[in-house]
Amino acid sequence: MRLRGCWAVCLALAWLSAWGQVSKPGTGTVTGHVICQDMQRPARFAQVMIFSVPASTVTAGNVDAADPKSIKAFNQTMNEAMNSASFVLTETGYDGSFVVEDVAPGDYYVMASVAGYVQPRNLVQAAVDAGEDITKGIPGVPMVHVSADRSVSADVAVSRGAAIEGNVTWDDGAPVSAAIVNVEPKSGDHKPLPAQFTLVSMSGMSVGNTDDRGHYRISGLAPGEYIVRAMLQTNRRMSMQRGHFNPNANIGAMPLLVYAPGGFRKTDAKPLTLTTGEEHPDEDITFNLNATHTVSGRVTSAEDQHGLNRGVVTLIDSGDNTFRRSGGLDQDGTFTIMFVPSGTYTMSVSNAADTVAEPAKDPQPGALVTMDQVRAVRSYRKADRRLMVSDGDVTGQNIELQPEKVQPDAGDEGR
Repeated sequence: MRLRGCWAVCLALAWLSAWGQVSKPGTGTVTGHVICQDMQRPARFAQVMIFSVPASTVTAGNVDAADPKSIKAFNQTMNEAMNSASFVLTETGYDGSFVVEDVAPGDYYVMASVAGYVQPRNLVQAAVDAGEDITKGIPGVPMVHVSADRSVSADVAVSRGAAIEGNVTWDDGAPVSAAIVNVEPKSGDHKPLPAQFTLVSMSGMSVGNTDDRGHYRISGLAPGEYIVRAMLQTNRRMSMQRGHFNPNANIGAMPLLVYAPGGFRKTDAKPLTLTTGEEHPDEDITFNLNATHTVSGRVTSAEDQHGLNRGVVTLIDSGDNTFRRSGGLDQDGTFTIMFVPSGTYTMSVSNAADTVAEPAKDPQPGALVTMDQVRAVRSYRKADRRLMVSDGDVTGQNIELQPEKVQPDAGDEGR
């Protein structure tokens, strides 16, 4: 009886608290509850996002980290998207209730993120993949209209998601720690989410990190057929001389991807079918690097054979252009691409240039380190060649590039 009485008091206090909340003049209030459907219990201290319904959507697309124009276009699109988006984050109380004040008038989606339950990102992604007009509505996501000086209510019911877990190991059985494991649809890549929903997409992504024992767990997955992959960043480099960082150091660095149970190509992945709330505990992944090779060489100018100090060498699988390995150029033009499985590739050299480092134009006073600006003094044409990798390492790949006739403009600075 005491427990029931205490629960009633908690509900009464929450109701009185919500009643007493008053938004600033000209704004509205959104209230509601988040309920876990499988247990019919409140979702306690769950994250709630009130997210403005966009009048129109834009897609930022992929960005090429080695292409200044691609980076600039991506940033412009993201800036436009963020300037048109509005959201408020809060969390539920012990009884699953929430109150969001000072919400500008307009239409909003009400989304809830609860560990182990289907995440808002998955609901938005499913709507986009199905061709829904998400400026009109998203299945499974309540929409409210906020009016000035008024309160509106919306309850959110979250569904228990499926979960997968397993171990990521090297070929000798040792654990792979700090690997990023994620889940993607078997049917193909998701359609890109509109840029306005970037903040939603960062909440509850289908990603997990391996611990010191190589173990991972990913929950909150919607029913469907998936493939699982592990990603490990390799060949990361950092260079600092007397407080000055070299921005060229990590150009071309590409993470190593392995698909469960142990394939390097997406076509080698073993599909996994998940149903509502299913637990799948044995999705193990093996990094078999003993079956891979190294490709190395040097990129030079065709005029005088000096080594170029910036550029990206990429190996593109001739049978599956989604599989790629790449590496950047060192100061003398040499490159090394590791962990390349046997196959036939197109070896492509791009974004090659002679560059010079210059002090930052406007260094911040008191900064501990300075990121130097890099200016291209001469750029070079892209070049491709066919390459076969079979039983061993491939060395001595010397590639000569012809210089561009037109000097690069100032837009190449600052990389």
